[in-house]
Amino acid sequence: MRPRLLRLAAVTASLVTAAACGRSVNPPSSPAITLTSPQSGRAYVEVTGLPSAALGALATASLSNEQWSALLRVAVDDNAPGMLGDYSVAGGALRFTPAFPFDPGRPYKVRFDPARLPGATGPAAPIVATVGQPARDATPSTVVTRIYPTADVVPENLLRMYIEFSEPMGRPSGVEHLKLLDESGQEIPGAFLPLDYEFWSPDHRRFTAFFDPGRVKGGILPNQQMGRALRAGRSVTLVIGHEWRDQYGRALKEDFRRVLRVGPAENRPLDTATWRVQPPAAGGRDGLVVTFPRPLDHALLMRALGVRRDDASVEGDVVIDQAESRWTFTPTQPWRAGTYQLLALDTLEDVAGNQIGRAFEVDNFDTVDKSPNPKSILIPFRVAPAGTD
Repeated sequence: MRPRLLRLAAVTASLVTAAACGRSVNPPSSPAITLTSPQSGRAYVEVTGLPSAALGALATASLSNEQWSALLRVAVDDNAPGMLGDYSVAGGALRFTPAFPFDPGRPYKVRFDPARLPGATGPAAPIVATVGQPARDATPSTVVTRIYPTADVVPENLLRMYIEFSEPMGRPSGVEHLKLLDESGQEIPGAFLPLDYEFWSPDHRRFTAFFDPGRVKGGILPNQQMGRALRAGRSVTLVIGHEWRDQYGRALKEDFRRVLRVGPAENRPLDTATWRVQPPAAGGRDGLVVTFPRPLDHALLMRALGVRRDDASVEGDVVIDQAESRWTFTPTQPWRAGTYQLLALDTLEDVAGNQIGRAFEVDNFDTVDKSPNPKSILIPFRVAPAGTD
């Protein structure tokens, strides 16, 4: 039976759990108000224990917004208007799904009037309940878990950093919470590119902070006027302020600090001929190991390298370690003897923005390929039968 959905006008809210644990003041044989909080999706209020005839009539009924709200009303208090949401008949119950999540820690009043059911023949006392999700712990707990690149020494023309968190963060940019301190503890002004754009991963656990490329790249006015924020032979301290808020509006548990030693600039393009490819033996699922002479960009390593055989992608898992200078691919299925290709997209970069065959420092930005499809470089390797040299 197809549920009938109607929108109601009302008040915004957030996810819920039944404060009364789904209990009703009515005996088990009577209609009861319950609340379900699925692992994914929005929590919803249900009226269970209704006769199948009443549910069937509701599924086909043409009720106005006011009639639905008079039948089943969910509100922040007894005098507030009903919440905006969808009504449906599903799973043998009358269901209300709010348009916006219920606010954690806030009680909501639910009132079901059985006398408003289609075909009701006599008066019946309304059923009421209070539902609500316990308030989330306001104690800060989110922390910075990792910063890429992970190497202790970074080139003075480092282009970007990735900041990973233990929990999803809020939507705003976090550049205002980043500071770079010199060896005397003074802030280095204008180190990061002040962009309002949200450089977040889809799960909001990873933020990309860009060093101002105008200062990184030689020959450009900001570089000539201010120089690079990082200077070879010196140390800097990255500070991430605890004021940065997570998805629940809580501040970070504490400030994060990491000291970086700065090495010479890296201006060489990537050269796949310098990569060391160590093929596994056939018949097993040992990893294909690719070692690079210098650290590469962590995020791009996850999506710009792959394995192919017979023009088809090989499925598997990737591990990146040794300060982003080693890439290990473990296939889902055992290796078969034969020839494979390591596929590298030309968008792959090192931590200073140098790409395969093209250095960031000498790129004048006018010759960059504007094609939406990056070029592929294929590096063949052979998987030998087990037991052969």
